Amino acid sequence: MRLLILALLLVSPLCFSKTVVVIQSYHAEYKWDGDYIVAIQSALGEKHDITFLELDTKRLTPSQWPEQVASIQKSVAEIQPDVAILGDDNAFSLMAQHLVDQNIPVVFFGVNGTPVQHPTLDHPLVTGVLERPFFERNIRHLRKVLENKERFLILMDDSITMRNAVNDYFGDARKAELYGSRLDILLTNDKNTWLSAINRAHLQYDAVIVGTHHTIRDGEDNYVQPNELINQAYYSSQIPIFSFWDISIGREQGVGGFTVSAYQEGLTGARLASLILNGIAPNRVPQIKSLSGHYVYSKSGMDHWNIKLSPLIASQSNFIE
Repeated sequence: MRLLILALLLVSPLCFSKTVVVIQSYHAEYKWDGDYIVAIQSALGEKHDITFLELDTKRLTPSQWPEQVASIQKSVAEIQPDVAILGDDNAFSLMAQHLVDQNIPVVFFGVNGTPVQHPTLDHPLVTGVLERPFFERNIRHLRKVLENKERFLILMDDSITMRNAVNDYFGDARKAELYGSRLDILLTNDKNTWLSAINRAHLQYDAVIVGTHHTIRDGEDNYVQPNELINQAYYSSQIPIFSFWDISIGREQGVGGFTVSAYQEGLTGARLASLILNGIAPNRVPQIKSLSGHYVYSKSGMDHWNIKLSPLIASQSNFIE
């Protein structure tokens, strides 16, 4: 059955027009959301009526979330969708149980948690794509790219998404070893702590690998724009900055890495949703892990940090700029 479902992911939707609601953890201007929105529209938009709803949890404070959740629940009740697609952990934790209580099938992607954090993952009306950063693949890859490769700093915001991702792979440990390289893992939502870690990283590490940095706030509790933060890091870091996500790679950002793609995550989620729209029960559609890993590099970043790729790696990479 699993092989059959995976094969069906390659097939275009066959069903008549139905109603789909996509509930975003974040907002359309955030590149991750923007990329998967394009993917979902390309896969389902011609045949189905799609409504996108934003929880906006990266910019809103947690105290503001309940009001936003109530507003989206009201919209869902008015739309009465045939299926709901949830992007990322916050949308799942805030909306999944409510949706299945209304007998609405749920397809998720970008969820880093497990049933321990998200019991609704085990509900028969729920399926989707479990997002997992490619920790091993990145370290193995960087050991081929870098001359100095003994110690790495993994730097992330202290969001639900990143805590789940780290805990799922490393448990409670914040120090680890992979392929002979030593890793230190720092999760913080404080701007000064995050930038200080970048500024001092060259004293202990050979490279920094960033996760998301989109829930970070300054000393006055103001939201820090992610692009501004990674731009500051680009100019202040004396060692190269890599990324687990392609949304953080580009001019004046991270240099590259083996990354998760928002577009591919959204596309896979949309294809799973199309199976349900065609009448397959969600509990007959197996949950799968991220299928979207790819090498992405910034040409200007490679010049900035003097990064050179072997012909083989270069032939497998997507280049920005």
